[in-house]
Parts: sequence; structure tokens; C-alpha cells
Amino acid sequence: MKPDLGERSGRVALRTGTGLLVGLLLACLLVPFAAPKEVFDPLAQDMAEVLAPPNRSHWLGTDGLGRDVLARVLHGGRQSLGAAALATVLALALGASLGVFAASHRRWLSESLARLTDVINAFPALIGALVLLGAGIDVFTRWPAAWSVGVAVGLFSWPPLFRYVRAEALRWRESEWAESARAVGAPSLRIALRHLLPATLVPALIPAAFIAGGTILAEAGLGFIGFGSKPPAPTWGSLLLDAYRHVNEGAWWLMFFPGLALFLTVLGTHLIGEGLRRRLTHS
Repeated sequence: MKPDLGERSGRVALRTGTGLLVGLLLACLLVPFAAPKEVFDPLAQDMAEVLAPPNRSHWLGTDGLGRDVLARVLHGGRQSLGAAALATVLALALGASLGVFAASHRRWLSESLARLTDVINAFPALIGALVLLGAGIDVFTRWPAAWSVGVAVGLFSWPPLFRYVRAEALRWRESEWAESARAVGAPSLRIALRHLLPATLVPALIPAAFIAGGTILAEAGLGFIGFGSKPPAPTWGSLLLDAYRHVNEGAWWLMFFPGLALFLTVLGTHLIGEGLRRRLTHS
């Protein structure tokens, strides 16, 4: 039986998005190790090539201190992608566990968690993370900067996952196998962990993929306003901030290449989310 159009397009989107993300990850993780340090040193300055456009020596040009933009984009990707991955995993863990917990317990507890979700959802992830990081909470000051940004963004990114998982868990709670488990006396916690949570994890990857795109933009936004890794360590957000400082000098490459990396990353996550949605829902 041939797959329908929705399933075929979902497969193409999933493969394309996965290829984009895997390619970016491999470039950020492996290229700086495989190439000589003097070529891909993000801190090395070449004062003879200050604000040089892309050329044979510096494929993506240099910044205001003569540092290689390609090296800084690749090294910055480690910090940015790592923080976004941490935020996405935390959001998935919180949203899935609380969603299943709310669906498998009494109505008043479920509604209370739903109202808490509404309160947290009123704060955009970027604003909520900014408040936490700006407050100088002790635990954030002890962690590496990328961890702090990832955790802060993740703590405000889980409400959409909670709603999605809760709806899925409520649907599965009325299924025959859930009724059979309750009939033999299985406690609510066991049903939630053994049946509801596994059944909702795969569908939860759909909103999680879209949330991953939002977290990478939030991390870049925090880096742009000065949070995250401290200079001279690069992140994609801090590279955009540096590009903004030279916006009147015609150095288009300073903004274009970090922006392109962000665009491809977000495009990859959204293609994965759309591909999963089409393949799982066949629409």
C-alpha cells in the first residue's frame, strides 16, 4: 500500500529537518577539533584583517578585532545549541510528567495545575528567563552560563507541552487497556507511569520540536542583551550583538552568518515537528 501525500511530505520534512540539525551539530562539534587550532581559534586576533569581508584566509570574514567569524559561529553554536537542548529536555520532562499527573488524578488537582500553567504561560519564555537571570538567583550564579540560560528558558517553556500531553493522557485514560488496569486494582500512579506516560511521549515530540525552535531564539535573545556566556566566549546571540555594533560600517557578514545559523536551526526544528505531525496524524 502506497503512503498518502501527507505521509510522504511528512517523511521529506522529517529527513530534511534532521539533516539540517545533524549537519549543524557535526559542524559545531567536530570541525573545530579536526581543523588546526590556529585556523579555528575563536579568540585569535588578526589585526591586519579587521572587519575583512569573506576571503580565502577567512571564509566568513572577520569581526572588529580581526577574529575569524567562521570559528566564532562554530564555537558559539556549541553554547547556543547546548543551552537550547537543555531547555527543550527540561520543558519536555516538566510538561510530560505534569500533564500525565494532572490527567490521572482528581479533577480539582488537574484544574489547579491547568491554572498554574496559564499563569506561567502569561510570561513569554524570554521574559521569564530574563527575570530569573536578572534576579541573580544563587543557583544560577554557580552553574556555567549556558546551563543557567538553558534551565531558565526551560522553566518557562513547558506549558504548551503540558496542555498537549494532558489532552492526550485524558484520551488514553478512557481506553480499554486503562479501564482493564483499573479493573484489576492498579493504582493511579502505576497506570500513569506504565501506560499513560509511554503512550503520550511520542506524540509529545511534535510540540517539543516546535518548542526547541523557540528556545534557540530565546537563548539568542538573551545572548543579544548580554546574558549567557561572558565575552570573549561567543554565542550566536552575542555575535549578533557584536554585529549590531558595526551595523553602520557595512560589515554585513557579521550579522548574516550567525543569523543564517539561527535560521537553519529553527527551520530544522520546525521541519522535524511538521514531519512528525504529518506522519503521526497522516494529515
